[in-house]
Amino acid sequence: MIIGVAIAADPLLAATQGRRRPTPPPDQGKTAEPTVPAPKEVEKKAAGKTTQLQLSPAETIVETTIFAYGGRKQLDTVRASIEEDGNIRLATDQGDLSGSYVLRSMRKEKTWLDLLRVDIELKPAETSSASAPSAIKYIIAYNGASVWSAQNGQYVNPRAEAETAFRAQMTHEYMALLRYKEDGSKLEMIGPETVVGVDTNVIGMTNPNGEKTRYWISTKTYRIVYAEYELQLGEKKAPTKYRLAYFYTPFRVVQGTLVPVRRVMTQDGKFVQEITLGNINYTAKLDPEVFQHLQEQ
Repeated sequence: MIIGVAIAADPLLAATQGRRRPTPPPDQGKTAEPTVPAPKEVEKKAAGKTTQLQLSPAETIVETTIFAYGGRKQLDTVRASIEEDGNIRLATDQGDLSGSYVLRSMRKEKTWLDLLRVDIELKPAETSSASAPSAIKYIIAYNGASVWSAQNGQYVNPRAEAETAFRAQMTHEYMALLRYKEDGSKLEMIGPETVVGVDTNVIGMTNPNGEKTRYWISTKTYRIVYAEYELQLGEKKAPTKYRLAYFYTPFRVVQGTLVPVRRVMTQDGKFVQEITLGNINYTAKLDPEVFQHLQEQ
């Protein structure tokens, strides 16, 4: 998801310091809601028949959210290998760029260990110049040990801030919250908040690496409306705040799991990236080698 920020930090491509523009509110949708249990039912099921385990208010909300997205077992099984195809739009100094987007991922024991690869092909801005650049093909991937990248079929070294931005999607996006227990992350209740007319509960999550994320969860649908976090992209730079807005219209359930089909990112309040998913293939048959080096898709 954060591929646009990773590209922005790469010296070979234009920086995403886009024009400030309003971000449209997440659409909670008018279609049928997924079935979710009442919070007390979740707490009862989680406690089990033979234990007196009590969930905190934050854990109760997140466990209910996990049910709303399909349940822990279904998510674990279906999202073990992922391929999501769609379109991407990025804001740059030269204007918006758009193109195709492919994300592939294989689940490991912890979110920050997942194998991950994103391929994009960006069309250059329209120009009358005969020397206008051709389409840019960019790849960035995590192979289990390090982040590597390539542009137009040639390996390039990602800058430190590009690697930081790219890795962030493994530990800050919505799936990181749904895997909080497996990761050993800690949850806290920040409090209720109404955003764009939607009543939400704000949950703070801290993973074992000390990374913090806030999530806004609808009190009605238990869908994640926003995720927000900060990244330090340079020793002498102030932290950069990222916010992801998740949209669920048109309503999509893929292999029994709920999917936010459009995702909009802002950076310090400025629009930088929008991804709209088309084809979604979970339990995809992926060759692990695709995460290791350049290959044809």
